[in-house]
Amino acid sequence: MITLMMSAFGVFYKSLPSVNVKTFEGEEVNINEYTSNGKIQLVSLWATWCGPCKRELNALEAVYPKWKDDYGVEIVAITLDNARSVKRAHTMALREEWPYTFFSDSDGVLAGGLGVRGIPYSMLIDQEGNIVSTSEGYYDGYEAEMEKKIKDLVK
Repeated sequence: MITLMMSAFGVFYKSLPSVNVKTFEGEEVNINEYTSNGKIQLVSLWATWCGPCKRELNALEAVYPKWKDDYGVEIVAITLDNARSVKRAHTMALREEWPYTFFSDSDGVLAGGLGVRGIPYSMLIDQEGNIVSTSEGYYDGYEAEMEKKIKDLVK
C-alpha cells in the first residue's frame, strides 16, 4: 500500500512505494518492506555518472560508523544506472569499499514513482518506515544537517 500526502509542490510519499529493486546479484527486494524494518535508514538514489553522488557517498563513509553505532542507522544506496551499467555501479562500490547496502533501480520504477528529478536524492526513513525528510543534491554541511535530523528520531 502506498500512502500519499499532498504538499504545495504536489504528491509527497509518506513511505516508499511498494516496488521491487534488485541487489547487485539480481535478487528482487520490495523496497517498502525493506525500509519498514524498525531501523532509521538514509536512502540515497545515485548513479556512477553523477559526480555529486560520488561525493555524497564518499562523505557519508566518514560519518557512517558513528551513525551506525550511535543511532543504529543503515545507509541504503540505490543506483539508477541502467541495466547495462549496473555492473559498473557494483564495481565502483567494491573499488570504493563503500560499506552501504546496495540496490539497483535500473528500470527507474522507484525514481519515476517518486518523481525524482535530480540526484543524489536522499530520503531519511524513520523506524516505522515513514519518509521524514528528503534532500536533492549534495552540499557542504549535508552530513551535519542529516545528523541533527537523525538525532531527533532517536529521542
